[in-house]
Amino acid sequence: MDMAKQTIESRDIIHASNERVKELDIVIKGSFVATSGEVSIDMPYGSMIGLFETPGEIYRFDYEAKEDSMTVSYPYKTEDSIYAIIKANPQITPYIANAVIKSVQDIFERTVQLLQACKEMEDILGTEEKTSHNLYMWKYKYFMALENMLPSKDIALCTGIILSAYEYIQHLSPILSELIEKKSEYTLQMEMRKDEAESSGEDGQDTVPTDEDGYIDDEEDMPEALKGLMGESDEESGSDDETPDEEGPDEETKDALDKILLYAGVSDDKAEKFRTLVAEYSAMKDKTDTSDKARLLRRQMTETYYDVYEAAFMRSIGDINVSTLMKMFFYFGFVSEELAGEKNTRILKRLAANYRPDPEGNVLTAYEWLMLIYNGKVEPSKNEFDMEYPRYLKQQYDDGEIKQAEMKRLMDDQGAKVSFELRNFVKNGSRMTFGRISSFVPVFSEESTMRSPDESMSTWKDIHEALDMVRRIDFSCFTRQIVFSNPAIGVNREFIDTEILPYIILMPNGGSRAALWQEISGAHRDTPGRMMMPMFPEKEISTYIIRLAGEFRWEMCRREQGVHWNDVTVPSLTSMFSDYLQFYRKNHDLSPDLREKIKAQLQAARNSAKAVFVSDYINYLAFESSGSLRINRVSREIIFRFCPFCSEIRQKLSVSSPAYQKLIERYNIKLAQKKHLMEIVCSKIDKAGAAIPAEIRSQKEFLDK
Repeated sequence: MDMAKQTIESRDIIHASNERVKELDIVIKGSFVATSGEVSIDMPYGSMIGLFETPGEIYRFDYEAKEDSMTVSYPYKTEDSIYAIIKANPQITPYIANAVIKSVQDIFERTVQLLQACKEMEDILGTEEKTSHNLYMWKYKYFMALENMLPSKDIALCTGIILSAYEYIQHLSPILSELIEKKSEYTLQMEMRKDEAESSGEDGQDTVPTDEDGYIDDEEDMPEALKGLMGESDEESGSDDETPDEEGPDEETKDALDKILLYAGVSDDKAEKFRTLVAEYSAMKDKTDTSDKARLLRRQMTETYYDVYEAAFMRSIGDINVSTLMKMFFYFGFVSEELAGEKNTRILKRLAANYRPDPEGNVLTAYEWLMLIYNGKVEPSKNEFDMEYPRYLKQQYDDGEIKQAEMKRLMDDQGAKVSFELRNFVKNGSRMTFGRISSFVPVFSEESTMRSPDESMSTWKDIHEALDMVRRIDFSCFTRQIVFSNPAIGVNREFIDTEILPYIILMPNGGSRAALWQEISGAHRDTPGRMMMPMFPEKEISTYIIRLAGEFRWEMCRREQGVHWNDVTVPSLTSMFSDYLQFYRKNHDLSPDLREKIKAQLQAARNSAKAVFVSDYINYLAFESSGSLRINRVSREIIFRFCPFCSEIRQKLSVSSPAYQKLIERYNIKLAQKKHLMEIVCSKIDKAGAAIPAEIRSQKEFLDK
């Protein structure tokens, strides 16, 4: 492959923004900076100059040497040139991968900052057409997770990282260029308005505070930019940031713990015990201490906390106006300003005061969930031993813990059901979502979340956006087959695919994990599943939702198949995927390299077929749906068969991806058969002189997805 070394002196331009892109340069000494308008991105050793550009087009950036530097230049004609360049430089491929990940981080952060700035300016200018871009947040998080694996000596791994990062950068780069131009245009419009206002004697007060680089000055505004990443306009969400933070002491949160204990009405001994435990925990310098003494303290505080929570909850049932302080306790586990910190306390107060429930009723705080239990709207969840509430009471009776009369009374005691749910689902769910079980405590402290609470708080709007993203790709993810029968109009038995979205309960804590607790409620398959997430997650919400969708797919299939879940003679997602992993060594459709990768996958997943499936499912949604192949052909065939893409994606892949063409052809044949059978059903109904039932119309619409 043709190449040329060149030395560039400090402050010299290697490529200017008025030149045409013809080559790609690898930095082998020194460093460069890519500049466009107010945006600058560092390009250290190993960087690929031209990665932000499109071959044959005009450069978007100027590339200037920050010091005396050296590059190796290669012809850059198509995307394939990237692979050829990597192949020619195996000795520095790990360093190229490391630099490319850094480029992903830099270009993403600059894009988010400019997106935020443009949105703010559009609000001020009253622009009708709002800026909206899909930045694929989960891809960014994916690359940030890969950063921990670098530098790696595995050339194949590094090559895959570089090529996939290149695709993502190619998506972000034109968006960044567009935002640079927009911000420049908006800035000019605002200056003109300001001049007009000054000339007319008005105050030009509607300005956006920016730093010297032109970005939004207050970093706490960042989440507003992230809210637009899914391509949606800003709407009312579960929290509202309009109420300003109040400086100085706050009377409502002063002596918060005493007020919470007084409201709960627990005994003096229990109140004093909890005060002492909270004080001891506050005094701990290392709140992750794993010594026996620290473990005992956390365990005692956890048990007492739930005693207080239960008492306060029962008191709140008859309270028409629950105070903001008690909402902070119920929603976030707040007990004192000393633990939470003054700034966090103000933020939590604002979030609690402005919280609004999910109008769809799917995303709930733990407090709202317990209220549904108390009001008899839903039954308690299974406990950690997989027992429903009635079975748990029966077990208590069989063990001699309670009498038969007591069992019958408790069966309809809503307060007892709340206690059961709090001590099992909420308590264990909080520990699970926290992610570090050994250091878990249910009270909010400054260590509870890595970011500011208003930046990290899960809102129902963000969760619904992530769910909608999954449903747009895997359209049948949350559907169940319900039997419809109406012999009077000629329909004896038809299976109707009905979507039933899960409940997602927000545990009152920060954390790093989400979990699927139940795929259905009770014994009926047409009931919502139950998922849990931390109120203050450490990662982007979409990463949790995609993983939960994968777990739900697996567990729902197991539920539907029963004892045949791993019986390959009864084809299903779980049986075929389990069979593929069990016999991959003998599968001639897999190359030796792929077999080694599957072996490594199984080792990393501790031989869990479910864990391997979820990993492949995440790549299936995040990358394969856009034509970027990430999983092997056997896994792809199984997942596509049982988790097909929506019609729009199928149409695109049938043209652009040879790997999917035959799969889609087979799918279309089966789909045509289903549609034909549905037309026969509709003909029978027409002959009976009846109107087409809503269920049948719904199924026809489903088959068009």
